[in-house]
Amino acid sequence: MNALSIPTWVIHVSSVLEWTAAIWLIWRYGELTNNSAWRFFALAMLPALVSAMCACTWHFFDNPTSLEWLVTLQATMTVVGNVTLMLAGWNLWRKAEGIGQKAKGVRMGAIAPLFLALPTLPISKDALFAISLFPYLAFLWFITRSRQMPRLALIGFYMTLVFVAVTIPAGIYSKVAYGESLANVDWLHGSAESFLTLSNILVVLGFWQAVTEQERKQSG
Repeated sequence: MNALSIPTWVIHVSSVLEWTAAIWLIWRYGELTNNSAWRFFALAMLPALVSAMCACTWHFFDNPTSLEWLVTLQATMTVVGNVTLMLAGWNLWRKAEGIGQKAKGVRMGAIAPLFLALPTLPISKDALFAISLFPYLAFLWFITRSRQMPRLALIGFYMTLVFVAVTIPAGIYSKVAYGESLANVDWLHGSAESFLTLSNILVVLGFWQAVTEQERKQSG
């Protein structure tokens, strides 16, 4: 495992563990509040976990070109994951606003297959990563409008945009300065990924506080 230094590995592994912890806390929050929208939200986070595992597996084998398909799968699961998050955010907003399933569901149900079909098209992994930003922006719009998201967690999800904003110029710089992709320039790679770790920490802290508060209310 020479492709990544130990600090960069720590950042990657912690991001995966944090996202897993967030899934569990959100599911628990759904149980405590008896709100099925949160349990759906937790399930909607699973494709992003698969995406992260694809990246870690590729790094584990030192980023070989023979396993480039893992990066394409990562990009595909990022698109799928952001679409499922968008749908989960819409579901949360719909329930918060008291909007009937039939009234808005047909419209969203017609749009969703278009997003889900994107990863099957013959386009590059870079294009897939770019496409994934659009459903994520829709996801942020829905969870902000729902006013149901714990504040720290909401900041955490928005913090992912900072990760994206940092990763793009870092990737360009790695190509210009080193002639390598970002994944092969350890210090740049680790620095960019640290913003994703920070965003995941905020999501975990937000829902940990929400779960703790709910448990205190029910026990009191």
